[in-house]
Amino acid sequence: MSDTTETADSRIREESAAIKMICERVGLLVGGDNTSLAADFAKIFLSKAPPEFLTGRSIEELVHLVSGSFHFLRSTKADRVDVSVTNPEGDGESWDSPVTVVRTNVSERPFIIDTIREYLQTQDLAIDHIVYPSLEVNRDSRGDAVAVQLSGNGSARESLVHCEVTRVSQPEKLVLMEAELSSNLGDVVRATDDFELMIDKANSVIADLGQHITIPGSDSTVIQEIQEFIGWLRDGGFVFLGYRGYDLVDGPGGKLHGVVRKNSGLGILRDQERSRFAEPVPIADLGERMQHLIEDGPPLVINKTNARATVHRVARMDDIGVKQLDRNGQSVGTHRFVGLFTSKTYSEDAENVPILRKKLSQILKEAGAEEGSHDYKEISTIFNSMPTGQLLISAEEDLGSDVRSILNSYQDDHVHVSLRPDVLQRGVTVMVIIPEDRFSAEVREDIEEELLRTLDGQRLSSHLAMGGGGQARLHFYIAVPEGSVAEVDAAQLEELVNALLRTWSDKLNDGLAKVVSQEDAAELSGFYSQAFNAEYRAATDPDIAAEDVLHFEAMRADRREISIAFSNRGASTPIAGIEGATELKVYLLGKRLILSDFMPILEDVGLRVIAANPYEVELLNESGTIYIFAVQDQKEHQLAVDGRGDLLSETILASRSGDVVSDSLNALVSSAGLHWREVDVLRGYLGYAFQIGAVPSRVSIRAALIQYPKIARELFELFTTKFDPESSATKQERLAEVAQRRATFFRSLRSVSALADDRALRRLEELISATVRTNFYRHGGSEPTFRSGGVPYISFKFSCRSMEFLHRTRMLYEVWVHSARMEGVHLRGASVARGGIRWSDRPDDYRTEILGLVKTQMVKNAVIVPAGSKGGFIPRLLPKEPEAQFQEGKRQYETLIRGLLDITDNLVEGKVQTPDRVVSFDGSDPYLVVAADKGTARFSDAANMISTEYGFWLNDAFASGGSNGYDHKAVGITARGAWECVKRHFLEKGKDIESEPFTVVGIGDMSGDVFGNGMLMSEQTRLIAAFDHRHIFIDPDPDPPTSYAERKRLFGMERSSWEDYDRTRLSKGGMVISRGTKEADLSPEARAALGISDEDSEPLNGESLVRAVLKAPVELLWNGGIGTFVKAASETAADAGDPLNDPVRVSAPDLRCEVVGEGGNLGFTQEARVEYSLLGGAINTDAIDNSGGVDMSDHEVNLKILLAHGITSGSLSIPVRNELLEELTESVAESVLQNNRSQSLAISLDQLRARESVDDFRDLMFSLEKTAELDRQSESLPTADALAERRESGHILSRPELCVLLAYAKLSLMGRLLRSRVPDDPVTESYLLGYFPVPAIAAAGEESLDVHRLRRQIIASQLTNDLVDLMGAAFVNRLVRDTGHTAKEIVSAWLVASRLSDHKALLSEIENQQSKVSPRITYRWLLGLSRVLERTTRWVLQNIDGELSLSAIVGENLQGLATLRDSFSEVVAGEERTLFVARVSEIREVGVDESFSERLMTLRFLDQMLDILEIERETGADTLDTARAYYRISEEFDLPWLHRNSFAVASEDHWEQRAARVLSEDLARAHRRIVVAVLTQAGSDEPWKATRALLRSKGRNVRRFKSLLEQVKAEEIPGFAAVSVVAREVSTLARSITAR
Repeated sequence: MSDTTETADSRIREESAAIKMICERVGLLVGGDNTSLAADFAKIFLSKAPPEFLTGRSIEELVHLVSGSFHFLRSTKADRVDVSVTNPEGDGESWDSPVTVVRTNVSERPFIIDTIREYLQTQDLAIDHIVYPSLEVNRDSRGDAVAVQLSGNGSARESLVHCEVTRVSQPEKLVLMEAELSSNLGDVVRATDDFELMIDKANSVIADLGQHITIPGSDSTVIQEIQEFIGWLRDGGFVFLGYRGYDLVDGPGGKLHGVVRKNSGLGILRDQERSRFAEPVPIADLGERMQHLIEDGPPLVINKTNARATVHRVARMDDIGVKQLDRNGQSVGTHRFVGLFTSKTYSEDAENVPILRKKLSQILKEAGAEEGSHDYKEISTIFNSMPTGQLLISAEEDLGSDVRSILNSYQDDHVHVSLRPDVLQRGVTVMVIIPEDRFSAEVREDIEEELLRTLDGQRLSSHLAMGGGGQARLHFYIAVPEGSVAEVDAAQLEELVNALLRTWSDKLNDGLAKVVSQEDAAELSGFYSQAFNAEYRAATDPDIAAEDVLHFEAMRADRREISIAFSNRGASTPIAGIEGATELKVYLLGKRLILSDFMPILEDVGLRVIAANPYEVELLNESGTIYIFAVQDQKEHQLAVDGRGDLLSETILASRSGDVVSDSLNALVSSAGLHWREVDVLRGYLGYAFQIGAVPSRVSIRAALIQYPKIARELFELFTTKFDPESSATKQERLAEVAQRRATFFRSLRSVSALADDRALRRLEELISATVRTNFYRHGGSEPTFRSGGVPYISFKFSCRSMEFLHRTRMLYEVWVHSARMEGVHLRGASVARGGIRWSDRPDDYRTEILGLVKTQMVKNAVIVPAGSKGGFIPRLLPKEPEAQFQEGKRQYETLIRGLLDITDNLVEGKVQTPDRVVSFDGSDPYLVVAADKGTARFSDAANMISTEYGFWLNDAFASGGSNGYDHKAVGITARGAWECVKRHFLEKGKDIESEPFTVVGIGDMSGDVFGNGMLMSEQTRLIAAFDHRHIFIDPDPDPPTSYAERKRLFGMERSSWEDYDRTRLSKGGMVISRGTKEADLSPEARAALGISDEDSEPLNGESLVRAVLKAPVELLWNGGIGTFVKAASETAADAGDPLNDPVRVSAPDLRCEVVGEGGNLGFTQEARVEYSLLGGAINTDAIDNSGGVDMSDHEVNLKILLAHGITSGSLSIPVRNELLEELTESVAESVLQNNRSQSLAISLDQLRARESVDDFRDLMFSLEKTAELDRQSESLPTADALAERRESGHILSRPELCVLLAYAKLSLMGRLLRSRVPDDPVTESYLLGYFPVPAIAAAGEESLDVHRLRRQIIASQLTNDLVDLMGAAFVNRLVRDTGHTAKEIVSAWLVASRLSDHKALLSEIENQQSKVSPRITYRWLLGLSRVLERTTRWVLQNIDGELSLSAIVGENLQGLATLRDSFSEVVAGEERTLFVARVSEIREVGVDESFSERLMTLRFLDQMLDILEIERETGADTLDTARAYYRISEEFDLPWLHRNSFAVASEDHWEQRAARVLSEDLARAHRRIVVAVLTQAGSDEPWKATRALLRSKGRNVRRFKSLLEQVKAEEIPGFAAVSVVAREVSTLARSITAR
């Protein structure tokens, strides 16, 4: 009820300006005649509002809220119940709030607020705010309010209620609430209006009963007790809500009927039409019990109604029935009061409550308990401890029985239950006595729940009594369906309660005893009952706890720290409070679960985690934890744990331990039924598909697999069909089954709706089909038996020619190694290939990085035996500490090595052996070598240890550069090789950098191998500036000796940096600046040295300073670092493929250096090199410059293979071998450096050749493209049109482009040689002997050469280098094109030419002489030698039977050639003599030896000398006579002029050049015929006379020829046709002579 005792002045907050404003605005908003009324209402309403009601609301909102309440008041009437239930945003309300507003108005009376609160509670609606001012409302004649004030003592008091509750959104519920509240408040009105009448009725009943006290036969004490009881109710023991009188009347047939007494109804029973007894009802129809109760029952019946009270308190109402007796004491009707016992009833002792005191007295009497006795006290205490409500409704004898049961059960450990139906059998009272130590709140709830379930009832009340005797007593009053009580007895309930009271520990023991012995069960239950905390015991069924105990015991026995179990407890069994979920339990020993780490693992396996409960377990010497997760699948269903629970558990454990990557692909474990290792196979393919660009992203292909789990499973089954070694199928049978599974897969693809998903899934199938080996089953398959890097790993070997995405790379094989801690790839260009393994820092595209490097490696390896290979890896999880990072990188490097060796064949006693449990679909493949690269320089020993662990045939030759190999940094081989190329660049510019100072800027620091060694190559180096990833070094004007010494000091310092440079050794203005500096303050000297103009006033940061260093005006840019720093002007940063260095990269036209030395890989893009070269810069490719490292590694491996024969035979020990390798270091290094010199020189020679005949190189490109050996576009080589444009501008092929062509020409030729028998010809043996140092052959034994595994490859490689470096990249292709012979035939012919010319000796002499002459002259000599060898090769092809052995051909010509060379100056004649003498004189003039001059120029005529020897063999003439006749005829017919002009007059057209070649060959044949004819006719001592005689005999023909010749010579520029006519005339003359 409202508070009306306080004055208005103390409640109305007039002092508040805000309240005043609201009141005024309410008045204005309402307006009209109601302005003042509305303002008054607002003032009163807000005065009754609690402070929190006003907090957080705007004035605007409050104005509209109060206005709404005012309008509601205006709509009400004083004589009715008004209720409104609305949501503020509609229904005329103009304020917004997420609540529902309940408003009521009733004339002031009790129970209004209680009734509203109770009703809202039954609707589960929380009350946010409630305001209920009691108003005095004056209304006019129409009932409209005209004035309001706080209620005083007036009669017009009304109770307005404004209540805000939880928002109700359903319109129909709003209507229902309004109706129900109206009804309930109507009951309040009826009950309160009739309250005094009901009191009067109670008094009337008391009076009526008094009239019967004196009736004979009546029990006056009973009547008097009833009177006092009703008076006690009237005086505050009962809330009267309704009254109705019933009469017993005689009906038809003399039967007794019951009927409502007319107009007797009061309060809520006022409407008697609604009563069942509104019309007479036969008593017999009410049932035997009710009939007996009416006719013969006690005068007072107390019970509960079936209906709930709607007033004051929502509960079943108490029903008080008092019989109405006639004068004879017979029942003639009933007075019925309904209402609610007040708190007074429940708080007073029984001695003070009528009826109860009588019952207690009777019980004491029957017990014989005298007042003051122990029993008297105990019984009284027990009686008072029983619930008053049940005492009132229970019979004395039942109560007495219960009291005796309670007394008798003192100190009794048994359960006792009594079950008593109430008098109307609408309910039962149940008393449960249990031992006190077994009681708990949970036990109480369990007992109540079990009673309600068994009795199918509803609790009306419950009561707990904790009395003496060590017992706890529970009393329940339960409403039950009619007749249900008979089905249950007390003994049955006792049994149920006994079951409930078994302790948790007892039940745990029972559960354990089902699995272990009783003794162990007792011990475990005793221990774990204490170990499990109360929270766990309360939440966990003991049978389930038994499972947990066994889990912990198994974990403790196995020393496992974690275990996982799934189970479905039933859809209705809550898991962590959630129904319909699967239980996931995680058991931990000694550790806690990091939920932020663990929850994503669960989500990744496709689980929805709904709730989680952790429980601590206190074990001996360690702690344990159980985490219970409620989980569902993505469709919000329980998991199918019977089939996949173990799979999920293993996956979660593997994810947590790091054995497998935790990502969404793990959902395939549950959706596809795959083991986590099987999913990891698909993950490996997925990662590889992304790296090769077969799919656009990891996410998309992962999503496709997850969306189509059936297809994911089919893909794995395709894999297992192909590679499972347990299958007994042959390879053909496997492939047939694979074909069937592929067909199934493609049919399944029809269900894939998205094109992108279809494409991604097809890519995976293609990769599986392209896989030729895997180690998955070698190491246990789904149950990994071996780890590397701490985790299981998988490797796959792909045949690149079997898949389009891989075929483009032109690689032979790729191996992909994958684990949870690393990914790695290894690309090979051929079965025999080598290259380094790199620790990449490009996790997203390291395969792209490796592919770029391997292409460079292929080119680089053109100089050595193996083709190119390259590997790279990335660790997934790197710690922060540098040393820990290093160790983790090393471990994952080892994983890559193991992944490679797992699927590589071995050689055992010379026989190829495939690894155990590896099914291979490729040929034998035992050659695998690796080398160091970026980040792995110190890992070679680790690789060789693994090689030894695997028993790999290469042993420590597997990884070059280890402890017993060549340390590239110590030898400086890469830098030394690149330096040879740099020296050639400068030599061609006329500068000797060994003796003349030169300026340099560089990329790297002195701790690096290539940079450090390179900057110590010459003491004349003036290093102006350099940078690495840490610092920028500037020394504007360095003193060469001083700076050299300081660089040498840094080189010897462990892990030095530019920061360690002694600043006192810097020249003026020198400095060392952090690479990350935001603004560098450069000295004037530094700016000048870097060529930064004074006009360039922009401040320089670290990045712009690096760019300035790259663009510095120096002679040499030395790249000894890592990264791509120069691109072409037309390229984007993305084209460079090195995002890390995008901010510092410059374009080739920006460079101002003259020469570039590429000691490091990929410093320039290929297009940048070309652009720089075409702009006049001197540059090779990185593959040419830094090939020294890989070359030396290859020498090391091949040496070790050679020496391994001696170790196997016992003639050589490993320590001796190691000493020998050390002794041979410089010998091997010199061989490597010679290759660098030779290749660099070869490119210079090809530059000159390209200027003469670029078409040869164009045709070479076309030929290599046609055979798919070259991808012109990827190698940035020009098209035919581009070449034509360059020719017009004076540029042909750049040096970097020629580098690429040189490499591809070598690779192509070597491949052809290996497919031929040329390497097996004895004439090539010298290449094998020349490859190895003599001491190595001596130590191993010459027989080791014959069994060397790479014997043929070494010969083919060395022969290729020898031929191509001298003859040029286009030589073989040109001769194939011109002659129609095969490459093998051309090489064979060239071998003859080279042996006959002794070209090696001549090359050595040229090298010895080159210090005396300029490079231009040396190049002319070498080009001349190559032309001689080409002519000789052509001569051999044209004149020598290809079936003859090369040795035989060489042998039959050597002596004759020696004779001719010794006497050449005596026999040569005519123009050839003039030329010979002039050239010899020329050579002598440059200061070379006379013997060298004659030897060199004599060689120019080698093809002619072979002609002479051929004629000699045909005619039997003397060698020198034949020579004289040969040159006499040559002079007589002016054949040199004709030969020379055949080519001179031909245009650059390819076909005219070929025609010239044919013409020259025709002239040579005619020449030979004439000489043979002369020598055949002449005497052996007079060939010249015979010549004259023969010419005279053909005088007419000779004169005709000479006449034609003179005419042609007379022309200023003779045409090709004219020369052809004269040449044909020679052929005609020759035929006429021989025909004679």
